Amino acid sequence: MIQVELRPASSRSARPGRRIGAAGVSALALAATVPVLGSGTALAQGTGGTAAVQLDTISVAGSGTGIPAGTASALKAATSYVVPTSSTGTKTDTPLREVPQSISVVTQKQIEDRGVQNLADALSYSAGVVSSPQGQDGRFDQLIIRGFDQTQRGIYKDGLRLPQTSFSGFPIEPYGVERIDVLRGPTSGLFGLNDPGGLVNFITKKPLAVPYREIFGGYGSFNRKQFGFDLSGPVNPEKTILYRVTGLLREGGTQVDNTPLDRIYIAPAVTFAPSADTSLTLLGNYQKDRIGDTFRSIPRDYTNGSNPYRAQLRSRFLGEPNFSRFLAEHFEGGYQFSHRLDDSWTVRQNLRYAHASTDYNTVYTTDGSSTAPNILGRSAQTWLEEYGVFTVDTQLQNDSQFGRIKNTALVGVDYSKVSNKSNQFGGPTAALLGAGPLVGPLDILNPVYGTGVATLPQTRLARIDQEQVGLYAQDQVKFDDRWVLSLNGRYDWVTTKTTATNPPIDAVRQQLDASGISNAIPAVFGANQDAQAFSGRAGLSYLFDNGLTPYVSAARSFNVLPVYVQQSTTQTIPDVGVIPTSYNILPPKPERGETLEAGVKFQPPGAASSILFSVFDTKKTNALTFDPTDPLQQAFYQVGEISVKGFETEATMDLLDGFKLISSATVLSAEVTKDEPPAGALSAVGRRPIQVPNFTAATWADYTVQEGPFRGLGLGAGFRYVGASFGDVQNTIRVPDYFLVDAAVRYQYENWRFQVAANNLLDRVFVGTCSQLIGFVGCNYGEGRRVTGTVSYRW
Repeated sequence: MIQVELRPASSRSARPGRRIGAAGVSALALAATVPVLGSGTALAQGTGGTAAVQLDTISVAGSGTGIPAGTASALKAATSYVVPTSSTGTKTDTPLREVPQSISVVTQKQIEDRGVQNLADALSYSAGVVSSPQGQDGRFDQLIIRGFDQTQRGIYKDGLRLPQTSFSGFPIEPYGVERIDVLRGPTSGLFGLNDPGGLVNFITKKPLAVPYREIFGGYGSFNRKQFGFDLSGPVNPEKTILYRVTGLLREGGTQVDNTPLDRIYIAPAVTFAPSADTSLTLLGNYQKDRIGDTFRSIPRDYTNGSNPYRAQLRSRFLGEPNFSRFLAEHFEGGYQFSHRLDDSWTVRQNLRYAHASTDYNTVYTTDGSSTAPNILGRSAQTWLEEYGVFTVDTQLQNDSQFGRIKNTALVGVDYSKVSNKSNQFGGPTAALLGAGPLVGPLDILNPVYGTGVATLPQTRLARIDQEQVGLYAQDQVKFDDRWVLSLNGRYDWVTTKTTATNPPIDAVRQQLDASGISNAIPAVFGANQDAQAFSGRAGLSYLFDNGLTPYVSAARSFNVLPVYVQQSTTQTIPDVGVIPTSYNILPPKPERGETLEAGVKFQPPGAASSILFSVFDTKKTNALTFDPTDPLQQAFYQVGEISVKGFETEATMDLLDGFKLISSATVLSAEVTKDEPPAGALSAVGRRPIQVPNFTAATWADYTVQEGPFRGLGLGAGFRYVGASFGDVQNTIRVPDYFLVDAAVRYQYENWRFQVAANNLLDRVFVGTCSQLIGFVGCNYGEGRRVTGTVSYRW
């Protein structure tokens, strides 16, 4: 049993109307865990599920005892599908119903019960999200929110941006996550650069003020083995120093032959809380991934439902065993600091540096044979990247009350710098350097490997540095505990420096010069650009006593892309073909987005339930897309406007007697509304953006037996439906819809937990995405049945 004894740590008191933020430190936070845990029993959670671990008696007493409020939120996320508050939508600890934007939370309890293994699993039941738009692809995390690709800009960790680049990023390990917040709609008013679809914020595990220890082992499909541990608690009797260390080792394969999926992950954290007013948490993690080429392009005819080779080719490896690989290593280090100056003022600062190194060898299909469709041409490429992201965010918050008005004001400044150095060898332009075939063709029905890969010439060396400074302010005004007005605004200054050398393009320039052909192809592709913009959000909510909250909001987004290449003219050269004779290096116009949103949230008082309905109208201008007329595949152009209108609903419930439910549905009407294509290209007006289904739906139901001889037995099952989409701009390549079933069964016995979880239980063969290649349409499969068994022990 937990016994909580509260004694004044100082002369301060929590006066009426004063808000104690989640980032603050207060012994009151521990008291808040009592109704969460229920019946005085502390439920400590890890990968396994609903283990009831009897924790020691805790006395909170005396000055100098700083129990982080995160302890309460962590235990809530570990024991329930529903949490009441989030800081993602406002950067302040705010009830979800008071955020005038669609927001939902994937808790640690959800992650455990469904046997989540990656980001695609974690977000597969969330409204508005397509979490595996490329099919099975273990190289990096990918997601589409409300019809916009948020892969590069929309991933955050602990409130700080964690952008991805060409092939480098920071894949999230679910075992190190406490919860995942999904914020839909423009976020630039507080966070700066982003597309208008939204963001996903991963809240990592932090040190707990109560002892918690877990180890687990697992085995599953594709000979996948894993072992993990999660240890946390106080270091000293006063609980002013807390620690947590989480680790995981995974080794095994995937559904694709000769393709591993190995990971080493370790994440230490230490919290120093010398008083109820001050907290400093040091965070770090190291991760190393060894992955193969899971992304492939199989001719579409072979992936059709009537083809006898359809299921067989799902595991077909198209690369070379001694060459193909994806090695990624990254580390992160930083801190979260919070200090309450007095009853009204709190200052916070969050800082992180992250670095990723990527070594990627890939053999990819290039063209098909008209006489033998099972014979595919192949080429090879090596991509080396060094990628660094530094971010610091400083905030000052004021909580006050003036009669019937409660006010939370926030001002802040954040700075980030992203540096990316990439070196490419081989690839589509290698032939311009006189390179012959880099790797031989492959018969996908009777593959023979070992033909070897030729020495790959260097084809590109690039460096991109981008710095962003943003000043932002926000005011949340609550009148009579009914009306909630939320206003925020941010001004960003962004500087981008791009330098790239392309030996194949330079060879074309030299050949044109030698032939006396006038051209305007630069030797170095590079430019500097400066951009600045204001973004913001205005929202209004009304809180009914029955938990109903209607809201309306308007928000704008802002995004800056690196300089791009625009093709102007081409010419046919004998024995070479069509090549460009002019490239312009241009700074793109900033991408802007606008969203109007209205909705209703319902959180019944005293019930662990959350229901959301929302409608929205989003427009994005100046989107950058590939120029299909460029024979060297270097050029881009900016689309005029993309419009996405939609409706989404999501319900998350912890019902009585051990029953839990997640259900969501999304309807989208997405199209290109303005376009100015280059000469020779067709307009995309009226077409749907690629990889955007018009309808998705998912439901997961879970039940745990509470009494009797089967007490501790849990069963869960769910379905996911993803509607049809298109793989090309002109909507000629249709990607079929698919319907998948998931399930899990578990048994809790004292401190032991046994679980088996299955994704795609019926082993449905389906296609995740398709695209146009030379001579054929190539498709990549989605993941087949994956079964994972785990045994965990907590004490």
